[in-house]
Amino acid sequence: MRLLIVDDHAVVRRGTMNIIIDRFPDCEFSEAGTLHEARLVLGDTRFDLVILDISLPDGSGLDFLEFAREHDPGLPVIMLSMHHEIEYAQRCLSMGARGYLSKNSAPEELEEAMTAILDGGIYVNPSLLDSRRPTTIMDTLSRQERDVARRLAQGETMTAIAQAMGVSVKTASTYRTRAMRKLDIGTTSGLIRFMLEHGPAGM
Repeated sequence: MRLLIVDDHAVVRRGTMNIIIDRFPDCEFSEAGTLHEARLVLGDTRFDLVILDISLPDGSGLDFLEFAREHDPGLPVIMLSMHHEIEYAQRCLSMGARGYLSKNSAPEELEEAMTAILDGGIYVNPSLLDSRRPTTIMDTLSRQERDVARRLAQGETMTAIAQAMGVSVKTASTYRTRAMRKLDIGTTSGLIRFMLEHGPAGM
């Protein structure tokens, strides 16, 4: 898997790569410190994921997000930002980003974000969702997390869910735990109630 890290601080780029390599040891990296460099690098190489600082010395990371979406519409992008307000996350997601992380995030959150996004989902810092949940909160769940939550609401056991999904009970339970954390729900019964209350949108 090849990743592009775009940030104007070399120490941030290096730290991000070190975090990722612990969880994804086969990753290959390219770096860029400016909007101009990022455009050149993206034009020369195909990437599986971009991790992008929202603030760059020669322009906004949102400019590169727009460029990346035009260059490769399927390329997932995670935005890194010092802004800890949900409005910034909503703007980035509306422009096509698949993830939004505060630079104050724990290393584990970057790993969770990458896993969710590479599974086809969307990721936003759970702490951002605490202050004001976006109307598209279900979109923060990966396909697997949403599937587990939906099946629980339909009365299936974890064993039956795991069999239907072709995974172990432990893996299915991990999807349930991630869904509960992203939705800020503390119990399985609470997760089931949430899904039932949200009707077709939740299910």
